[in-house]
Amino acid sequence: MHNLFTVIQFELIRTLKKPSFWISVLATPALLAFIFGIIIFSQKTSDATQAEINKKPFSLIVMDETKLISDTSIKQLNATRADNKQLAINKVSSAEVDAFFYYPKDAVKNQIEVYNKNDGLTANDKYTLVAKNLLISASTNAIDAPELLSIAKGNINVNQKSYEKGKEINLVGSMIAPAIFLVIFYSVIVLLGNQMLASTTEEKENRVTEMLLTSLSSKTLIVGKIASLVALGFIQIITILTPVVFVYLFARERLNIPDISNFTQVITIEFWPVFIGAGLLVSGFLLFTGLLVGIGAASPTAKEANSFFGVIILIMFIPFYFFSLLMSPEPSIVISILSYFPLTAPVTLMTRNAFGTIGINEALIGLAVVFISGVVAINIAIQIFRYGTLEYSKRLSLRSIFKPKNNVIKSK
Repeated sequence: MHNLFTVIQFELIRTLKKPSFWISVLATPALLAFIFGIIIFSQKTSDATQAEINKKPFSLIVMDETKLISDTSIKQLNATRADNKQLAINKVSSAEVDAFFYYPKDAVKNQIEVYNKNDGLTANDKYTLVAKNLLISASTNAIDAPELLSIAKGNINVNQKSYEKGKEINLVGSMIAPAIFLVIFYSVIVLLGNQMLASTTEEKENRVTEMLLTSLSSKTLIVGKIASLVALGFIQIITILTPVVFVYLFARERLNIPDISNFTQVITIEFWPVFIGAGLLVSGFLLFTGLLVGIGAASPTAKEANSFFGVIILIMFIPFYFFSLLMSPEPSIVISILSYFPLTAPVTLMTRNAFGTIGINEALIGLAVVFISGVVAINIAIQIFRYGTLEYSKRLSLRSIFKPKNNVIKSK
């Protein structure tokens, strides 16, 4: 036990002292902040520019066969009416007027025609916008009853309640908590994946593995490394979330960030979805940690081990190619296979758990499969490290992993 804590302490201190660790941790929120900053600035600039363009007056001719547009609306736009369509088009083409709007008798079946001088790709949109708003305003003004006018404008309040097994359920609120486990799972694997792969190759490249295994067992070393990776994962998540929370609390109004208090109030916590989500998060982490650590232990160099990371991420995204099937309460054969195949089971089951499209018994069976697979993966990783620790020049083969060797340093 003393050796285990020594390994955890050593791995944590060694990693936290590396500038590359903090660069990789801080690079993600910094990059996101930079991108969102550019998007917000560009959006504000674009909105301001578009608003200035829309305010700029232009000369206009209107030909209205719908008989809906009043003279008052025409005067407000400083426009004039036309009786001859082609003559009005000619005035636009000869630059006598800026625009001509033609409204056919049946504006629902037929298109509104807009003719305008070229003001550029962005500025040309103002003509279409004014043409639409003019007809919409005229149509709503033609409705006498205030109630019908409100409905026509879309001012309708809907109170929806869903029931399952005689009880009212909040489907959206019940999805949030289980979905958080899926987000954490993806974040941890993406952030720690390369470290998992390189966790066992660094000692091998530095030729210190033999000395380590003379003082502690390979099992203690691997378990210690995994425990340190878990701690590093929490440190990374806290490091990323801290500035986000700080900005929300102290700069929300200045940056026009929406208030999430109403959103958090709809979250409902149910025992089984949360239990299954948490269990799949832990079991899935064990499974992929064992897989990545095992790949790293079998590879002679960190560079070669890192080449497998893209494949692992691709495997994790396979269930989302069948996203519509994951939302269906009736699982297909494909979803059943993905739910019980160890490498795709964590993401598939967590997604179905979030959508509420999986039964408790099926979820527990899937959880057991993932957990057992995770334990097996960790033990195989230990076995690979034990026999691959002295392979400096080539990748360890599957046959050599399970073939007894007498010349390997014995574990304590």
